[in-house]
Amino acid sequence: MTLSVSATAPGKVNLYFAVGPLREDGYHEVASLYAATDVLERVTISSAQEPGIAQSMSVAEGSPVAEQVAAGAFDPAVVPLDESNLAYRGAAAVLAERGLEPADVAVQLHIDKAVPVAGGMGGGSADAAAAMKAMNDYLVQAGLATEPLALERLLELAAPLGADVPFALLGGLAVGTGVGDKLTPIKVPEGVEPLRFGFVPSTAGLSTPAVFRELDTGRAEGRYPAPDATLQVPQELLDLLTSAKPLQERLPAIAGILRNDLAAPAVALLPELAETLEQSEAQFGVAASFVSGSGPTVAYISQWA
Repeated sequence: MTLSVSATAPGKVNLYFAVGPLREDGYHEVASLYAATDVLERVTISSAQEPGIAQSMSVAEGSPVAEQVAAGAFDPAVVPLDESNLAYRGAAAVLAERGLEPADVAVQLHIDKAVPVAGGMGGGSADAAAAMKAMNDYLVQAGLATEPLALERLLELAAPLGADVPFALLGGLAVGTGVGDKLTPIKVPEGVEPLRFGFVPSTAGLSTPAVFRELDTGRAEGRYPAPDATLQVPQELLDLLTSAKPLQERLPAIAGILRNDLAAPAVALLPELAETLEQSEAQFGVAASFVSGSGPTVAYISQWA
């Protein structure tokens, strides 16, 4: 009998992303407000015949990735289905925690992609998180572990995989500090009307390191504002997002506080993003549109139910 376990993890947007100066280790301190989206990556781990972690991938029907494929902006064949894949690395991290190697299991790891690729929405990180959750449960159901690893331990294992992987495990709404991996969950009371996001995938991709390099270069040349002396997500924004007031009343103030220090560098590297931002505001009845993370996906907050 084939054992099969699936798990999902969300793409993300950064409603606030303040970036500190470049550190000696090549990273930046940040103050980030992560918000999970309803665009999910799904990873399924199934028992297989051959030892190791075999990988495969499909594109979720009707997803933003499907739009990219239809526009000729993304070829699924370019995704490396090898040990460099974040989903593989996430699954392998859980195995290592159990004292196992990939060769000690015989599984098929399948990714159903929905989050835009190279779009600033953490799709690869969501793959890693979903793979960690799926492997965690698979080992228990396969009799290779007596109980699943606790979320706290999974978060610790996720941090070395990338700054966005812990949030993809956690979901919801959270403040990220450090390089974005130190998370403080924000509790949203029941009944609070959530933001409604829409997305405009790009026909091009942007490298996150390249966007950060442009930010650093532009700051040194005076083209972008200097880093804040203190990195902090405004309490006013947190209060607005957790308020019981009707969303329509809160949206103008929320829109006025949104921030992304990577937006201007992303537009500098991909100037057509400026037009996309203008078009999204004109076409979709939005309260605000913004570059998601390092881009080039444009996210917008809809004013419509």
